[in-house]
Amino acid sequence: MSESVEHKFLSDRTLDVLEGMSNTGLYAFKETDRKKFDFTCDLVRDWSRLISGQTLWKHSEGIDKDLRILLSDDESKITLYVARDTTSNRRTVHEIISDTKKTPMRERLARLRTVWIPSDFDADKEEDRETVWQLLTERLTRDLLISVILGGVSVRDIEAVGMRGRTPGLSLALIESIASDGFVSVPNLARRLSVSTTMVRNRIQLLAAFGLLDGADSAVITYQPSVKGKVVLDICRSLVMAANSDVGVTPEFQYVLEVLGMRYVREPVPLHWCPSGLPATLAPEEQFKGLVCESRNATNIFGIEWSRPFFERTPPSVP
Repeated sequence: MSESVEHKFLSDRTLDVLEGMSNTGLYAFKETDRKKFDFTCDLVRDWSRLISGQTLWKHSEGIDKDLRILLSDDESKITLYVARDTTSNRRTVHEIISDTKKTPMRERLARLRTVWIPSDFDADKEEDRETVWQLLTERLTRDLLISVILGGVSVRDIEAVGMRGRTPGLSLALIESIASDGFVSVPNLARRLSVSTTMVRNRIQLLAAFGLLDGADSAVITYQPSVKGKVVLDICRSLVMAANSDVGVTPEFQYVLEVLGMRYVREPVPLHWCPSGLPATLAPEEQFKGLVCESRNATNIFGIEWSRPFFERTPPSVP
């Protein structure tokens, strides 16, 4: 059964979007052997996540087979179903998912993401290709990359590190210090950053409440940066690197900034720039400037060097 032009376009462009967005520098991309799938790839952040997907366009009778292939695969951490958006297709997918919830495979539904494509899409029309490209970019960035690969980082997290209080840069310095040198105790961390234990304790509690730090309750409480905590560090690292060069940031990175409530500003941001209000009330340009200032203050006040990204650029080896 030959595939349609639309089927091929959707499979290829899905991989193109995932590969292109790796230009953010926030994760690494590697295409893998497709085997029985329409497309597969590894997305690498703190670990390697194998993504496999199927594409549906003309042959609606294949929905049951497609979903069973996706749900029965043991290796894939995330499964994508890129499908033509019709009432009958949605009804069939809904019925299969409902039936699966009654079986031992119901837990695998959590890893399934469906991307619906307008039913009148014509891959021979340039304007249709552009529209679907934008749709894939938006859906995959928000529903897959941001929410899964990048730990669910959000506008709220950017606002959290922007709550500078009396000590600009402290939130980022705390996360970075714990990520680089570990957490021993609040007094130890306070000595490392030359601030009071009360200030460190209060800020750690705030960052843990926002999910930027993971805390483990035991005889002695310990903390480590969450996935999205490390993502915030890598975003700030990129901003510092861009501020120290004439290159700027990639279009893909700018798009992620927009999703996170910021708008990239190419002009230099003064070190002592102050926002016009509380983080939640700031315009996208001010949100961006505020994060740049917090990143630079983490360097100037606490000596954070932003020397390396907090993810491995190659998939971890299998023991």
